[in-house]
Amino acid sequence: MLSTAQLEAQIPWPKGKKAAVILTYDDGISSQWEYAMPQLEKRGLRGTFFLFGSGIKPNEIPIWREAAKKGHELGNHTIYHLCGAEPVDCNTSLDCLYCYTVKLMLGEIKVMNTFLSSIDGKEIHSFAYPCGEYKAGGIDYTDSLYQSGLTKYARDGSGGVLSDLKNFRPMHVPCFGGHSGMTAEQYIAKINEAVDKHGMVVFIFHGVGGNYLKIEADEHAKILDFLKAHKNEIWVDTFSNVLDYVSSLKK
Repeated sequence: MLSTAQLEAQIPWPKGKKAAVILTYDDGISSQWEYAMPQLEKRGLRGTFFLFGSGIKPNEIPIWREAAKKGHELGNHTIYHLCGAEPVDCNTSLDCLYCYTVKLMLGEIKVMNTFLSSIDGKEIHSFAYPCGEYKAGGIDYTDSLYQSGLTKYARDGSGGVLSDLKNFRPMHVPCFGGHSGMTAEQYIAKINEAVDKHGMVVFIFHGVGGNYLKIEADEHAKILDFLKAHKNEIWVDTFSNVLDYVSSLKK
């Protein structure tokens, strides 16, 4: 049983919902429009797709433009998706986040926002740190990102359910999942935890029925079926829509 303090700290979700679930998909890979989007749309659900610029082919732009028209959110995952926050020899490893600077990273995010705006017409886009790493050249750039106004919310690589407004950090929104071979049962267990805590959980997927770090298509469908069956108590919406609501409560 929850204590009085825990009950008072619960997030008051709209329309009497008991929890919020956000479905996010990284890297803009083919299995997402081949399997994930049709499964979502069949059940009246929408997801957030974090794209990185160098991974998008010209013939794929109409696919993402149509996805945005259907209500899916397009998010910023930088241009080059650089990882590797630990020290390396930058004379031999140029494609590494450690060899970047905060200024370069913010510039890259700004350009990617412009690219996304040309697809969906929106000025501001949510952000996901590539590989969950938020240091450029060894320097944490989250405060600089927030102050830049380039994004309102950023998803990091930590797991867990957000269940208390005082722990809400717009530049460090936690997530769960993303590993190859994960099952619907694992995700549904996290949904039930969110319901029990009256909280929010952000799921991360890569491949769905194909590509890499994949969840099987039928397992993905089971998660969506569970969410649809419990739509009266679980709010499923895009990253920005849910976080706009949470942010309004925080203010």
